[in-house]
Amino acid sequence: MASFSPVRLIKLICMVLPMLWLAPVLAGAASTEDEIAALKAQKNDAIFKVQDIVNQPVTHLKRTPDMNPSYYQDGWFHPGALTPDFDHVDIRTSQQFVYEGQQYVTSDQNPGEVFLGSELEFNAQTKYFYTDRSLPKKKLTEVEMEEINQLYRIIGHCNDQLYALENPDPPLTQVSQWIAAHKPVVAAAVGVLLLILVVIRKRRAPEFEN
Repeated sequence: MASFSPVRLIKLICMVLPMLWLAPVLAGAASTEDEIAALKAQKNDAIFKVQDIVNQPVTHLKRTPDMNPSYYQDGWFHPGALTPDFDHVDIRTSQQFVYEGQQYVTSDQNPGEVFLGSELEFNAQTKYFYTDRSLPKKKLTEVEMEEINQLYRIIGHCNDQLYALENPDPPLTQVSQWIAAHKPVVAAAVGVLLLILVVIRKRRAPEFEN
């Protein structure tokens, strides 16, 4: 039977420890593309749902001589749109009833048509998702706005996760994070190494004395 070799055991441990670290790193690298694809799909799904809610159809009426609609020159909206703070914004606080008190409204983009002012709104925190700016936007209910808030949180979470995956930490930082996350394992391994070194030293002490 082969005799116990502390030196061989130390070498074995030194070989195994890097493998223990590399295994999750390599597995993570292999699954990163799949995770990115899944996050992008989840984000796009949330975006499409927001667009469906924000761009609901509104009532179109044919303009007749007896109507006296409020007229909006140069369309319904100014160019551009701010990007919502998806992680924190509450779109209920930015809902504006700019057409309130106006029975009929129209613009130079809708000749021969009018819309019901009481049915419309403007919201700077949803303008980013207006897909057709030639039409005014439907007034959203409390439930619909709460749903958009939840969808915004999903979009924000996906953005954060995608940024972290597409901009990974340097290897040394990853090693430090792995060690910090596996302190018991690392401490046990270090303890075993120290114990083996002590045993080796005690076994070799008589050789030096002779």
